[in-house]
Amino acid sequence: MSEVIQLLQQFDDPRDPKKVSHPLPTILFMSICAIFCGAEGWEDIVLWAEAQKSWLENHIDLSKGIPSYSTIRRTFMIISPESWGSLIRDVVVSSRANHEAEDQVPIDGKTLCASKCDSKGVRAIQMVSAWSVKNNIILGEVKTDSKSNEIKAIPLLLELLNLQGATVSIDAMGCNEVIISKILDQGAHYLIGLKKNQPKLYEAVEQHMEKIGASPDNLVEDYFDDSHGRCVRRRYFAVDVPEEIKPLGFCIATTRIPYFSRQILNHQS
Repeated sequence: MSEVIQLLQQFDDPRDPKKVSHPLPTILFMSICAIFCGAEGWEDIVLWAEAQKSWLENHIDLSKGIPSYSTIRRTFMIISPESWGSLIRDVVVSSRANHEAEDQVPIDGKTLCASKCDSKGVRAIQMVSAWSVKNNIILGEVKTDSKSNEIKAIPLLLELLNLQGATVSIDAMGCNEVIISKILDQGAHYLIGLKKNQPKLYEAVEQHMEKIGASPDNLVEDYFDDSHGRCVRRRYFAVDVPEEIKPLGFCIATTRIPYFSRQILNHQS
């Protein structure tokens, strides 16, 4: 716990010193603990802190009492989301003695439920997040202005992460030269989805894989999945990138083309 307190004490306080009653580490510590325990709003944080006051007093300064929900809300309104996300990652890493180096990091965009308000003209909040498969934690998140801006948000998210040696996987929205360059600059590998938003490259890859890709010589994984009420055979193939395909896209650094095949064998009752 002392490591977490030290991290919070190093966090820059953006508030006006003349108007401060509660130390910033106090607000941050009780908020982080409450959120990890399931708090979903400012009132939840206060209720949790009131229930755990005797325990909190052993770690933080509560001489001014527990901050009100409005004080907590105002504090978080002036803390940048990027700084908060970075702090949460540091807290999680410092509190996990068995934290391992990242191996696989999927990146995905999602819409936050109940974040849209038509009457006030508020759009739904779009988030792009990176997940650690090895450690089962979110490594970072970046808010976007709209679904179409995920391509701009992903490079910002990549800059926040330590991806040395990891494999970053993204769906077709990551099929972008800037994003791939960012991943390579981090010393990471990538697995990017390819769809018809890159028509020439997609057509060339599709024809190549249909011709020689799905053959036993290129099979790297073959297994059966009998979950979800059905039996499915999943096969993965990988082939070297032919020279004639490279000029059609931005796969100069790509050495292999993966190909996925799924065959539903039967539905279970």
